[in-house]
Amino acid sequence: MSEQIKVGVIGFGQMGQVHAGIYNKLPGVKLTAVCEYNDERRAQAAEQYGCKVYKDYKDLLTDPEIEAVSIVLPDNMHREAVEIAVANKKHILLEKPLAKELADGEAMYEILKDYDKVFSVGFLLRFDPRFNLIKQSLDAGELGDIIHMYCRRNSPIVGPRRYIGASDLSMHVMIHDIDYVNWFMGCKPVKVFAKARSVLLKEYDMDDVIYALVTYENGAVACLEACWVLPENSPTIIDDKVELVGTKGVVYVDACDNGVRFVTGDRVQYPDSRHWYNVNGAPSGDLSEEIMAFIGNIVNGTKSIITPEDALNSLKVVDAIERSIAEGCEVEL
Repeated sequence: MSEQIKVGVIGFGQMGQVHAGIYNKLPGVKLTAVCEYNDERRAQAAEQYGCKVYKDYKDLLTDPEIEAVSIVLPDNMHREAVEIAVANKKHILLEKPLAKELADGEAMYEILKDYDKVFSVGFLLRFDPRFNLIKQSLDAGELGDIIHMYCRRNSPIVGPRRYIGASDLSMHVMIHDIDYVNWFMGCKPVKVFAKARSVLLKEYDMDDVIYALVTYENGAVACLEACWVLPENSPTIIDDKVELVGTKGVVYVDACDNGVRFVTGDRVQYPDSRHWYNVNGAPSGDLSEEIMAFIGNIVNGTKSIITPEDALNSLKVVDAIERSIAEGCEVEL
């Protein structure tokens, strides 16, 4: 490996721009190329970072200079990009979910399960100190066995308007909670019952809200709530909460309280202080921690804490949620 890890970012939309900004600040990393289909954003990347730019991600992925890639494409475009990245022996950080369809996810798992390069999926809550502290407490036995969990993840309607046709609520939003609940439980989910309602997003064939009850092998139950039709002027980009009740204790997370609040003549706002806020002109937060962990895995020759199996198991729960909504009954995984 070269002295600097040469990285490419595929997709220079909202999240891709943050990925690029994080790579650009890291020592020992060179943001070498960006791929973006939109001509204006592609020109922006070239001017901002002075890197190579590509319109077609196949060209970036076959560039022998690139050692590692962030794939930040719409959910329904993940499979082909990952297959080409694997064929070209790139280290891969894939924004969640693994795929939009379970069949694609299963096919991807088969080529990733024994992959000899670093592969990780962007479940950034694994790197949020609050959620990580819960995992540490569970592993230490302080909370005992999990009896039940309640998780809420609500956000403004501006989000789904960007993803029309490419994703839906269960796989783009609720999957964050599915991943960390699976992580906390330490055993497999076995049954799912879910209900959904579509009102504001009905014309796009997308759900406004989903409630899901997931039962695990250990008998624990997780109640998941997700909604992405809050008003555009909501004071926070994410309104999320967690309650975990164990046989020895309980833990609460009110992640909506970001620790800072602005009230002016123009706004009431709880700005992001968790995920990709800027400090001294560079992105920080749990997304930065996730990307630094990815680079650390490459440097140290280690595997990501998020495995291909983890990513597939989360997608299996998403698939069960969608089947339960469609069939109107509890389904088995």
